[in-house]
Amino acid sequence: MPAESHTVYPAYRFSIAPMLDWTDRHCRYFLRLLSRNTLLYTEMVTTGAIIHGKGDYLAYSEEEHPVALQLGGSDPAALAQCAKLAEARGYDEINLNVGCPSDRVQNGMFGACLMGNAQLVADCVKAMRDVVSIPVTVKTRIGIDDQDSYEFLCDFINTVSGKGECEMFIIHARKAWLSGLSPKEKP
Repeated sequence: MPAESHTVYPAYRFSIAPMLDWTDRHCRYFLRLLSRNTLLYTEMVTTGAIIHGKGDYLAYSEEEHPVALQLGGSDPAALAQCAKLAEARGYDEINLNVGCPSDRVQNGMFGACLMGNAQLVADCVKAMRDVVSIPVTVKTRIGIDDQDSYEFLCDFINTVSGKGECEMFIIHARKAWLSGLSPKEKP
């Protein structure tokens, strides 16, 4: 019987969360000066920006390693294309954002709203894992709106880890409010 193949993930004791408008190249370079082994994340970059954008959204400094690219998107083929580009550019990890609750992100059908469609998240992760050899992880919340039970989170993780073969989840330990709150009221 062949041994199961599992990705070996480094034991990061500390990582810097991806923060839109904060964790740009300059911030990550500064943070790398403070800690040599901290896992750094890019700001969330959408698949559309990478595929169709005019800027170089995959640029980073070699000094930033280890560095993970956080992707926003919900099209498995586009995510796979971006993951492949990121691996070719030397990223250490791909992280799918399933945690951002902003209205703009919801309108693009990615971020925390994807928690309501675990099968699609599994398809997205599987598509990326099929084309890269670096780890593919998922950042998520404990739930969305009124779907915040332990069972809901377990079902989500079981689907994404089983059908999507995701082996590592980064949990933002609060739920995402997708409706009923203004952007300034959202945690």
